[in-house]
Amino acid sequence: MNTKQAGNYQLKLKIELECVRDQFLSELKQSKHPYTGELAHILEKSSPNEWLDLIASKLSSEQFPRYRRLVQLEAALCQIEIGQFGYCCDCEAPLSQEELQQDAATQRCHRCRPKN
Repeated sequence: MNTKQAGNYQLKLKIELECVRDQFLSELKQSKHPYTGELAHILEKSSPNEWLDLIASKLSSEQFPRYRRLVQLEAALCQIEIGQFGYCCDCEAPLSQEELQQDAATQRCHRCRPKN
C-alpha cells in the first residue's frame, strides 16, 4: 500500500473515530446507569488518547458496542503509524483492497476472521 492510500484510510478512520466518540458520549449521557454519566463527564475533560483506558476501567464492551468500535478504530490508526496497516494481525497476510474499503478498521483477513 502506498503512502497516499494509507493517508486516505487514515483520514477516513479519524473522521469515523470523531463521530463514534461523539455518539458514545451521547449514549453514556442517555444511559440510566448513574456511573455512565460520571464517566461521560470524565471523558469530556480528558484527552481522547486516554479514553480507552478510562472506559476499560469502568465498562465492559458488552454494555456499549460502540466501545468495541472505538478500540478497532484506535488500533487501525496505530497500525498506520507503525507501518502495519493493511496486514492481518494474525497471519500477517495483506488485506485485500475490498476488505479495507468495506471496513478500514478491519484487523483480520477473511481466513482468520472469527466466523459468526
